[in-house]
Order: sequence, then C-alpha cells, then structure tokens
Amino acid sequence: MAIKIAGTEVINDNRELVLAKLTEINSSIADTAVDVFVYDTRKDSDGGAWRKRTQHTSWYNETLNTATRGSRKEFPAVAVIVAESNQVTIYDGDDPDLPMWAVLDINSTFYSVFALNGFVCVGTSGGVSIWGFVDETLLRYVTSGKQSQLWTRDVTGSNFVTIDATAGIVNNTVNDVAMTVLPNAPIDAATGLPVPTIAVATDNGVSVIKDDGTVVDGVYLGGSADSHTVALSSNGKIAWTHENGPYFLGEIWSADWTEGTGSNVGGDINGGMFYPAASTSHLSSVGLNTTCTIDAAGSSAGLTKVHVADGEGAFLNGMVNFITSDYNTGWMNGAIKLATLSDTDDTDVTGSELVTNGTFDSDISGWSQTGSGWVYGTNNVTNTTGGNGELLHQSITTVAGKTYVLSYDIVSFNGTAVQTQIKDSSVFGTTLATQDFSAVGTHTLTFTATSTTSVIRFGDYFTSATLDNISVRLAEEDRSVNGNGLQVFGTVTKNPVATGADLVAYSGFNASNYLKQPYNSDLAQVGTGDFCIMAWLKHSDADAYIISIHRPDGVGNNRYALEVPSSDKYRFLTQEGSVEYDDVNYSATDVWHQVVALRRSGTKEIWVNGVLLGTETSTANISSTDAELVIGKDYASSTGNLYSGSIALARISATAPSPEQIARIYNDEKHLFTEGSQATLYGSSDAVTALAYDDSTNILSVGTSAGRSDFQGLRRVNNTTTGVTTSISASNGLIVEQ
Repeated sequence: MAIKIAGTEVINDNRELVLAKLTEINSSIADTAVDVFVYDTRKDSDGGAWRKRTQHTSWYNETLNTATRGSRKEFPAVAVIVAESNQVTIYDGDDPDLPMWAVLDINSTFYSVFALNGFVCVGTSGGVSIWGFVDETLLRYVTSGKQSQLWTRDVTGSNFVTIDATAGIVNNTVNDVAMTVLPNAPIDAATGLPVPTIAVATDNGVSVIKDDGTVVDGVYLGGSADSHTVALSSNGKIAWTHENGPYFLGEIWSADWTEGTGSNVGGDINGGMFYPAASTSHLSSVGLNTTCTIDAAGSSAGLTKVHVADGEGAFLNGMVNFITSDYNTGWMNGAIKLATLSDTDDTDVTGSELVTNGTFDSDISGWSQTGSGWVYGTNNVTNTTGGNGELLHQSITTVAGKTYVLSYDIVSFNGTAVQTQIKDSSVFGTTLATQDFSAVGTHTLTFTATSTTSVIRFGDYFTSATLDNISVRLAEEDRSVNGNGLQVFGTVTKNPVATGADLVAYSGFNASNYLKQPYNSDLAQVGTGDFCIMAWLKHSDADAYIISIHRPDGVGNNRYALEVPSSDKYRFLTQEGSVEYDDVNYSATDVWHQVVALRRSGTKEIWVNGVLLGTETSTANISSTDAELVIGKDYASSTGNLYSGSIALARISATAPSPEQIARIYNDEKHLFTEGSQATLYGSSDAVTALAYDDSTNILSVGTSAGRSDFQGLRRVNNTTTGVTTSISASNGLIVEQ
C-alpha cells in the first residue's frame, strides 16, 4: 500500500480559508510502513541550524546517487521518515517529488520512529536505536543497558558495546517512541543542542531515557503488559496505553515505578474512561500537545479528546469529548453524570411501552416463569419461595442496534440481590446487559438490542422479592461513561441545528412528547455540593421547563431545574424548602444560546455564551430518593410549562466547570451550530487506526478505514476518502499517512 503525502486546507475560527505552506505536495511513496514521521527540523531547539554545520560528517561526504543514498548532501529541512519492517527510509520533504535521501538499516524488525534535535530514534525488536546526525553517534538501549558503536547507516551485524549497564530499558521490543525537550534540559557539548528526553513503549511497560542520562521504568501493577503507544509533552507530562485498557497520564516519574502505586502519576478522568463507553478494547493511539496536557486518544469505538490544563489540579477536574461516526458529545467536565442529545441522525424518535402488563393492575398475565414462585400480589408481582431458578421473564419486540431503557421498582426484598438480565432472543440466550440490584426503590438498566426480540428476566439471589412498574422504552442515549439512557415518550422531533450541519436539535415537546430518565441517584442526590447543567438552547417561548429533576407526583420540594420563566430570561431553580431562584436576562430569541447553570461552593451561577450573567447564594440540600429527570416539560403531565424550543448537547455533572473551561466549551462548541458544520468522524467506521496533532495548524488528524478526518477543536474541517491503516504524522500542514 502506498504512503500518501499531502498538504492540508484549514478553516480557521474566522471561517477564512487558509492554505498551508505545503499544499503543493500531493504525492505517494510505494512503501508499506509500520510507522511514519514528519521531521520538521525548523521545530528543533535551534530552528534546524544544525543542518548547516555537518559538512565534516561521513554521511555528508559519502557517495551520492546510490541505492541507499540520494543526490543531496544536506539533511532536509523537512524529512519524511518511513519505517518499514526491515528498514527506515528518509525522504526529502523539501522537494515536492519526495526523493529518497538516505536509508537506515539495522539487524532488527522496525516498529516506530521519531526524530528531534538531529536524532532519529527507531523502536525495534532489539531495543531502541538512536542515530545522531550532528555528532555521528549511534546508540542503542536494551534491557542490558546503553550501548554504542561507530556511526553507520547500515548495521548488518551486532558491533554494539555496552557503555552503561545501569541504563537498561524494561523490554527489548519497542512498540512506540516519543521525544521532547524539557525546560532547562542540559546542553550536549557535542551537538550544542539541549538533550532530548526519550520515552519508549515496550512489551513490558514504558521506559524513559532522561536528559540526565538515567533510565526509569513504569510497569503495569498486574504484571507484564504490552504498552502500545507513548507520548511526551514539552511541559513534562507522559501518557501511554497498554493491553489491559487504561490510559495513564502524569508527570514523568523520577524513579522506577509501578502503575497504581505512585502519587506523581494520575490515571483517572471520569472514572478512568478515556474512550467512548461502548469500547472494551485498548486504546490504539495517543497524542499530546503543548497547549493542553493531552489532546486525543483513539480506540476501536471512536475518538476521545481530553483537556487537562496545567494548574487544574486533580484529573477529575478535566474534560473529555467523545466523537464517533454518528455522534459528538461536546465537552464533558469532571464527574460527568449525563451527556445526551448529541446525535447526528435526524430521524424523529417515537417511544411506546414495550412491556405487557408491567404494572400488574389485576394479574400477572403476559409474563412467563421458570418454576412457580411468582404470583400476583397487590398490584405487583411477588416471589416468596426463593429466587434460585425462579425466573420471571417476558419477550419484547426490539430493533437491532437500537438502545432501550428498562426500569422497574423493587417494592420489598430479602436476600443478596435481584439479578436483572436482558437476553438476546430467549430466556437463556446471550446476555446483553446484567445487574444485581439489592435495594428497595427504582432501578434502571440500559441495553442495546441485537435482534428483533429481546427478553427481560428477573430472578436469583433472593429469598423473597416484590416487583412493580416494569417498563421498557426506546432510549435517547447517554453518551457519558455512565450509559444511563433517557426513555422516549411520544414523538420527539430531530432536525439539524443549522442547514447542512451534522449535529441535530431535539424539539416538538408537549405533554405527551418528552424525554425522561427514571430515578438516578447520581442526578437526584447532589446534596449541598457542586454540580452543573449545561445545554444549547434555541427558543422564543416563556414559562417553560427545559431540564428538571423532580418527584413524578409533583409532591415535595427537593428539586432543581433550568427554566425559561419569560421570553427574555433563564432561570436556575434549586429548592429544599424555600425556592432559590437565579434569574438572568438574555438578548435575542430564536437563536442558539449555550447555557451553563452551576453551583460552586454554595453559590449558583448562570453563564450564557461563555459570559457570567448572574449569581445567587444556594444552601439547598438536594437529596431526593425518587426524583426523575424530565426534558421538554415539567414533572407533571399538565399542559403548562411546556418547552416549545429546541435543545442539543445536554449535560449534567457533579462538578462545576471553571470559568476557563466554560469559555473553552463555548468557543469550541459554537462552531458545531453553524451552517454546514461537520461534527463526526468521516464515514461509518468508529475504529481509530492512527492520530497526529499538528501544533502549527492546531489540526488533529484521525485515521479510520473510511479515510482521514481533520479536526480543529471539535469540528471536522476536512476529510479524505482513502482508508488509513497504520500511521499518520503531521507538521506545519504536511500530512503523511499509511
């Protein structure tokens, strides 16, 4: 497969078309790469000036125009480095025809490549090899230590000599390499340049070759684990992935370290979920940039953008964004509890009750059981004979690929738990979702159907149990890590937020058409702590509930809500006893507004379009045990307080975003609400095969089997239609992909 090289077209924040400097390059190389790297020497510590003082070197003076050496003596200002399985080829990116400049070879299998400050590092099956083009050094780091030999481009034998046995890396199979120059790095006397820090991801963890000459290792707490990718930032952060799934981030450690045992390395944003919740596989790639600690990671389930700025403290204070081929969540801050209304499918959704006789008004007809212990109670169903093998079940009609929410009440219970399961096709079929519930109250379980029939079943682990109000409805998905969908009542309309835009808005709400999530303690029991509601809204009506948490019978005063009390106001209501109102005025109706209503340290704030418009003291202790979330109307099925506007990107978090985060959220998301704005991965594939971040253009390039998607912020500004299988590298507008 050919390697494609091209410049990019970038749309900046002012919607002007900016042509990158290297758009005239549109070429291909007939190699099959395991990794590619665009080495722009202008980003070296001396701006690439080292290239002009290498006339004394043997590589500068060797015979040109051979099979392994091109026609140019000088190292290219921009080099395209291609690692194949058995050699590394450096191409001259200064020439639009991309001629071969030189070939590097060593007696190992090649896996990855990186270059900085005149060094080309290659990860191989035999350690990491480092060619120094300024001082003509050739080094290798293996488990037995640091080794060297005389400089040569073609190493067919093994003439390396160990020069520091204490500088070994954790494993000889190096899957990925990353380099950076840290602040105050020492100057190499031989090159006159700061010494880079090098990180390698190996088959048994990660090693960091520090600029002071020491090597420190980071390994998985559970034992041996392949580390797939690694990245370094210039502010001293490291991130990596491994086969067991987690993705870790933190300061470069100072001594050998085991994941999960050190305080200097983090690892948790939103419960450690650095990928869309549907994914169960390891992350395939990771990228860092210099303006925020992490930029992005990719998995088989999609793209995750991460923002944890310096000074934000705990990683829980950061933000994540999930992007797939059919949704974009927007930014989810901190302890996110709900992220919904983020779809790109403009098909209206209609929900109806799928369970027959789930309220048991007079009998248990419509239900089947294994055993005979389930009997009609008083408008409920009861089992007092013991749950082992006593399964209550019902088949329902579903659509493969659609998501549904099961909700039900445990009225009374004795024993270990009521095991709730969703099966595919039959009562003993494949399990789609399962949960053991051990408390009286309302419980929910979200599942995705795989066929036209799904089976809900209850049983096991109890001595007696009484159930009621069993319901299954089509869901509007919660895209957060929690995956607690909203049930659809009636028909909710979905239309693009702007002409030609990917993202859709939800509307058509009335007393019969709305979205609801049954009781969820994450939403209903916020106590006196921090929390926030955020959404994009477009309307011209008044006296309407937009998002509310309230008891379904309207009784009680333990609640919170985002409302439109009049045509030119937003209201953030919190209540425990007396009502706390925070009203703000806003200008212009029937245009999109981004609204953030939050409570921080006992003070409520309302932000509109990134600007703080109002505050109020809040002491309400909101801890309901049965409140429900409703979107589009009030808690009761009345004809009043109905929202006639549109809503998109609704989120609720148990933490309050900082002013800086609110500004970033607004400025990144506003572009998704403009005409023709693209918000998803191009094509129908969610599996990310490669990533590259270009800090010159602020473009993140994401590869899938459908092509390359280029993102600026959360918006896709460009795409190709040729699948990316292995690797992407980008610098100053030049993109190389395999």
